[in-house]
Amino acid sequence: MIEINYFAWKSVRRNDQVFWRAVFMKDKERPTSGGIPRGLRRDGLVLLSYGFRPFYLGAPLWAIATITIWICAMNGWLEVAQVYGQSAWHAHELLFGFMPAVLVGYLMTTVPNWTGRFPLSGRPLAGLAFIWIAGRISMLLIADTSALITLLIDWIFLPLFAYFCVREVWVTKRIADAKPILCLTCLALINGGFHIVAMDGGDVGVWARAGLSVYILLITATASKLIPSFTNNWLAQAGRSRLAPTSRMIDRFVLIATILAAMIWTFEPFGPLTAIMALVAASLHLVRAAQWFRPIILRSSMIAAMQVSYGFLAIGLLGIAATALGMLGPLAAIHLLAIGAVTGMMLSIMMRSIRLHTGRHEKFSWCQRLSVPCLLIAASLRITADFIPGYYAPLMSASGLFWIAAFVFFLADNAGLLCQVQRQAGRQPSPPTRINMR
Repeated sequence: MIEINYFAWKSVRRNDQVFWRAVFMKDKERPTSGGIPRGLRRDGLVLLSYGFRPFYLGAPLWAIATITIWICAMNGWLEVAQVYGQSAWHAHELLFGFMPAVLVGYLMTTVPNWTGRFPLSGRPLAGLAFIWIAGRISMLLIADTSALITLLIDWIFLPLFAYFCVREVWVTKRIADAKPILCLTCLALINGGFHIVAMDGGDVGVWARAGLSVYILLITATASKLIPSFTNNWLAQAGRSRLAPTSRMIDRFVLIATILAAMIWTFEPFGPLTAIMALVAASLHLVRAAQWFRPIILRSSMIAAMQVSYGFLAIGLLGIAATALGMLGPLAAIHLLAIGAVTGMMLSIMMRSIRLHTGRHEKFSWCQRLSVPCLLIAASLRITADFIPGYYAPLMSASGLFWIAAFVFFLADNAGLLCQVQRQAGRQPSPPTRINMR
């Protein structure tokens, strides 16, 4: 009898402990079965409370730093990565330093949306951000460290985050959500190839085009859901009719044509076949963009910025066709796509995502409205520099300054939200329902 009462007392006590632990952990992180703390933290640094925050802050800061260093190196004021090659370092730090940070921040919000599990937060998130920062430092100190150590420090970031995504998909048995893992794996492999060729003094053009092609395909695939959804949300708030549903057949043709054009361009940037496929892909992108555009969206700086950035994807493909026919220099299309399309779309998505997850309205200040236009001016000046050789250096510097201004304007409004503002239920209007962006 005493033994039965003892076990009954232990059971009640254990239930009480579980109850009070749940009460006190209501607003704190809750560990999952795997032991990795997840959730929307309320008791630590706001910057580490959600996965997108450190990367949406670090990526713009590094975008400013890397172009500042590049302008100084281009004008002979500074030497950087002499062993690696200054041009290779510049391309690498944009394609595999800045852009992956934005991509990881984006996936930190969408992967939990797909799997229904909480995102990383706290110390695991800080560790992942630290690995990305270590990669940037190692690339700056590449002349003072061994090539293998530098490669491993920089390369490990994407595979590690891919493991996180694999774990989430595996636990939830959502095999259909494994598409981002394929993109992360491709970027990691391309990054490794880029390192090996650059350290041997070879031409990294193929690897740079391959890396940029992955981002182009990501934008092509996700824009078919992102842009119509965001545009329809804004049209509904403005009391206007929704866009007509986009044909899935057109979306498939656009994706297939872009894949073929990107693959051919990666391995053979010159020739009639490259020009034909790029023209076909550009035409299909323009058809799709025309279905999404209405003059009234110009009243929304965020929607307009997103659609104009998508339009630069078609312009960049036209640039590939012009380059293949010898009408443009080999770097013109790369900068049209990298600056105007990819970075422009990344800025637009970051601005909306930050407001969505901090419970803020989508009404932008003047700083936000100037951010993407400055970026598009930077892309235009960079292309203009190829046509006016006598003013090449000034135009390149001006392009870099407009790039820097774009991210300074972005941080002026968003740095405080990322570092200090924790979304509080009931304080701001609830964000619209997120869509499945697979």
